[in-house]
Amino acid sequence: MTQKSFFTSIEDDMKEGIGLIKLKNKDYATGADPFKNFRNASLVGISPERAILVRVLDKLSRISNLVDKTNDVKDETIQDTIIDCCNYLYILNAYLKDKRK
Repeated sequence: MTQKSFFTSIEDDMKEGIGLIKLKNKDYATGADPFKNFRNASLVGISPERAILVRVLDKLSRISNLVDKTNDVKDETIQDTIIDCCNYLYILNAYLKDKRK
């Protein structure tokens, strides 16, 4: 892999990731509150930050398992899981920026 193809690969993944965030956010949140599903975790005593981190940990666990074997769930490859994990970290970063305002 060249440096150019390296950056192209990452850019492609980021484009796919933002498309996925937009689609999922429509299902889980509202235009007025893009963090709605994470804020709902407070109903069971979990902060939105921790709710997001739990999702990151779920994805990291799945990635760790899939590094050594092929996935049985064909709808989500290891690449899909990696992009999801990155997306949750971007969501956490956006949430923390919003909270600091």
